[in-house]
Amino acid sequence: PTDPECTVTSPHSENFFDLRKLRRDPNAKVPQTDWIVKGLDYGTNFSINICGPVIADATGVEGVDESKKSAVGAFYEMNGTMYSIGSVSASPHFRGRKLVLAYENGSPCPNAPSYRKGTLMSLMCDHEQFHKPSVSFVGQMNDCSYFFEVRTAAACATINQAQALGPGAVFGAIMGVFALVYLVGGIVYQRTVMHARGWRQIPHYHTWAAAFGFIWDLIHALWVFTIEHLPLPSSFRPRRSVSGSGFDDENQLIDELDDDWGEDA
Repeated sequence: PTDPECTVTSPHSENFFDLRKLRRDPNAKVPQTDWIVKGLDYGTNFSINICGPVIADATGVEGVDESKKSAVGAFYEMNGTMYSIGSVSASPHFRGRKLVLAYENGSPCPNAPSYRKGTLMSLMCDHEQFHKPSVSFVGQMNDCSYFFEVRTAAACATINQAQALGPGAVFGAIMGVFALVYLVGGIVYQRTVMHARGWRQIPHYHTWAAAFGFIWDLIHALWVFTIEHLPLPSSFRPRRSVSGSGFDDENQLIDELDDDWGEDA
């Protein structure tokens, strides 16, 4: 199955990685801004969103078609000019065992106008960076390629909720296994140790028989009460049986078989 946007399953370990909590949402209840990354010796800072377009107004970026300016995923401003360093991508992938996210098709590179600026982010698992990521500028090549390191708990393996069992299903599975072990183990014990036969092989047979007998008597009593109080002809009314129920007859037969087995032994 295809992974949802901003998630990926490792082809090596089959672990699931979900980066969606890193995406800055312009429609969030609490106003959010882009991730601001210090450029240090590069002379400017970078505005980045992960798996989503930047929230800041990027309509003034240099050398990008108007139709693509709304998809700018990262940019910087220098000397009064705004440069895109890649259009947003929501498809993280693995390069070897490194989890990376690449943005492409930014502003034209200054020394090679036929090429466009791009960004490569290396996402690293860091459980201490739970609430917000630590995004660091690593370097750039020829003012054309930009490299960042993102340390975050979101880059740690997690559970794919779409494929995971819910609490109810897990509880049901545990109870199902418990019931199966109880039934099979009890039958084996009753048959081999207690030499029980028929329905008496069921574990705690007398308890279950009494419980089901009570339920059956209750249902039968309610049925008879209902029929007797309905305006029906007498031919439709149930006849009362003077003999024991079929369940009691079967119990009596099993007792007789057990007595015969004991005498033969």
